[in-house]
Order: sequence, then structure tokens, then C-alpha cells
Amino acid sequence: MPNPELRSLYEIFSFPPQKKLQEYFLGIITILSEYFPVTYSALFIQDSEKEDLRLEALFGLKRELHPSSCSIQKGIIGEVLKSKKPGVIHDLNREPLYEEMIKTSKSTLSIHPPLLCSPLITGDEPFGLLILSPLYEFKEKLMENLRFLTVLSALLSPMIKKYYHKVEESKTKQTRATSKASLLEELLAERLNEVLNRIDPYVEARNRIGLMEEITGWIEKIMIQSALKKVDFVQTSAAQLLGINRNTLRAKMKKYKIKVP
Repeated sequence: MPNPELRSLYEIFSFPPQKKLQEYFLGIITILSEYFPVTYSALFIQDSEKEDLRLEALFGLKRELHPSSCSIQKGIIGEVLKSKKPGVIHDLNREPLYEEMIKTSKSTLSIHPPLLCSPLITGDEPFGLLILSPLYEFKEKLMENLRFLTVLSALLSPMIKKYYHKVEESKTKQTRATSKASLLEELLAERLNEVLNRIDPYVEARNRIGLMEEITGWIEKIMIQSALKKVDFVQTSAAQLLGINRNTLRAKMKKYKIKVP
């Protein structure tokens, strides 16, 4: 392969997927840094409302020193996303992403303009942004920088989009699980309150009935019966559904006198 651009792109294309986006991104930039003097790079992804970009991966700077989000409406970043074409950040003081950073810390000393900025696009729709320090320091090489970045972004976009979908799917599942748990908690609270309202606390105290143990037993019995019905009374499947082992299920079925038809 005759030049560093093609060699680096070939290695990036051959780089295997990683468990996390940050690991994949660092692997890609590490490859680039072996061929070019890359000192800084940041990867941003649009949030679900598409109002802001959130920082997903970073190279060359500690995460706590870098802004975690930025607007998609302002500065060169906004123009790049709107035009769907790469651009150059020449002045950090006029870019909202770095403006506040310059005021509050010295970390910008390690970030030197110009910075290359390219949209990440799939299906003709931008979903993120890649910021990279120049591969060639000479101003007359600026167009070569942008051409290479355009090819690099096109190469990375499909893989980064897959990571993005995984993260969004994970968040959706967590939200659904939380919603189900909250709904179940509300229903149980409502029913248990009805039970407690019908019970005379003085009678309970005199009879010394273990109310907590009794109600817990009712709930266990109902859960086991419902689980067995749901899986056609296959005990192994019912145990898996309930998150207990088969022997525990059998012991509880015997305790609550639950019979399989």
C-alpha cells in the first residue's frame, strides 16, 4: 500500500468490533495516531430528542475536563450537521463547545485549532459528529485533511450507528423494566392496603398472628400458581420464570399444597 492514508484506512476497516463504543473508538484513533500526529479526538452522538449532542468517546484528554454535551444549533458544529459536510473549527473562543471550557480550565492548552469536524451519517441523516486534530499540520494540506476525514467518517458511521442502537435498546429495556416494576408495586400496594384496612389491629395483636409472614405466603402461592399456569405447568420453566431453582419450587409447592393437574 503506497501511502499512510490507505494503510491506516485498511487497518481501521479490519479493526474488529469491541464490547463498548469507547473501546472501539480508542482503537480506531490509536491506529490513526500510528500514522499521523493525532493529539485529540471526540465522538458525539445525538440524543433521542435530537436537540443536543452527547459525548460518547474521547481521545487525548480526561473526560472530566471535557464538556459532556453541546448544542447542534450553534457554531461550526451546527453548520456541519446542517450542511452534512465536514468543516473546520479555527477559533475555539467562538465555538460554544469549547468557549466555556476555555473560561473554566486550562485543559484547552492540549487542544489546538484548527480542528477537523465531520458529520456521521447513515441513510442521508446525520446522527453524530467526529472531531479530530489535523493529520497534516500545514495549512495548505487542509483540503487533504477534510477529504480523508470524509472517507473516515463514511467508513466509521455504520459501525458507530450499531453501537448507538445497542445503547438505545438497552435504555429502552431498562425503562420498560422500571415501568413494569413500578406498576407491579402500585398494584400490590393498592391490594395490600385493602387487606390491611379490613383487619382489626387489636384482634391481630391479641391472636398473635404473623401478618407479614401470612401475606408473604399468599403472594408466593399466587406467584407460583400463576407462573405454573403461564408455562403449562412445566416446573423447570416455572422455576426459571420466577428466578428460583427447581428444588426450591417443589418445596414451596409442597408447603402451599399446590398440585399440578
